Amino acid sequence: MRGFTPIILLVIFAGWILYRLLIKKDLKQHINSLYAGLFFVGIWTAIYFLWLK
Repeated sequence: MRGFTPIILLVIFAGWILYRLLIKKDLKQHINSLYAGLFFVGIWTAIYFLWLK
């Protein structure tokens, strides 16, 4: 289960982006949240891949 947690969180974040982009159509109002989320995912991915090596 521990290995699937990052994938589940990434899917939830992608779902939030798609919800805001396609259904609510207000992603531009939440651009700071998008940038913060992408920054978090980027740092987490870098740490995850460095940890796996």
